[in-house]
Amino acid sequence: MAAKKKKQSASAGAKKKKPVKRKAPPKRKTTQKKAPAKKAAAKKTTAKKAPAKRKRRAPRTRKKPTTNPLSVQNIKRIDSPKTHGWQVHVRRGGVLKTKLFSDRQLGGKAKALTAAKKYRNSLVKEMQPLAKPLWLVKRTPRSNTGHLGISYTETKTGTGRKKKTRAAITVTVRESLGNAVNRKFSVDKLGYDAALKKAVAWRNKILRERAKAENVKLR
Repeated sequence: MAAKKKKQSASAGAKKKKPVKRKAPPKRKTTQKKAPAKKAAAKKTTAKKAPAKRKRRAPRTRKKPTTNPLSVQNIKRIDSPKTHGWQVHVRRGGVLKTKLFSDRQLGGKAKALTAAKKYRNSLVKEMQPLAKPLWLVKRTPRSNTGHLGISYTETKTGTGRKKKTRAAITVTVRESLGNAVNRKFSVDKLGYDAALKKAVAWRNKILRERAKAENVKLR
């Protein structure tokens, strides 16, 4: 009997289901917000660079006009692919006379030069009454005032609100050979007509003084 009971208890125990373990629900991931990165309080210090030194440009040298070394006074030597000879130029009082003496036609360079010199000397004597300084030769004025050597100019001064435009009559005249002088007469103060009148008078005065110094008569 005891053995049967043991068998029955054993079979009953075997029939009992084992308890199923329930899986714990998955844990939710909590995302923590990252704190914003702190800006650097210290300001960036930028070292000031020393200004770069400007390189000085070499002064421009004007090229001398290339002239034939064989040329003489009022006679220019011409040697081109098609022309070989001597060109005579004589200008007096705004009148120009010129003539070419060809090597081929006159029998060589030396003979052509002799003929050119003879013609030049005759022209100089012929045109002597017309001779006068170049600054006395009447020329057509190309200035905006209609007067030779006198022009109307405007210059801007100041910046921003202080910017102004100043008008003036500018005069340029040579008081002697190779020596030019300039002067301005304010249009803002004198007015256009008065400034122009003074400019013309001042230029004529300088020319009269030059003519007196060079013993030349003004027309």
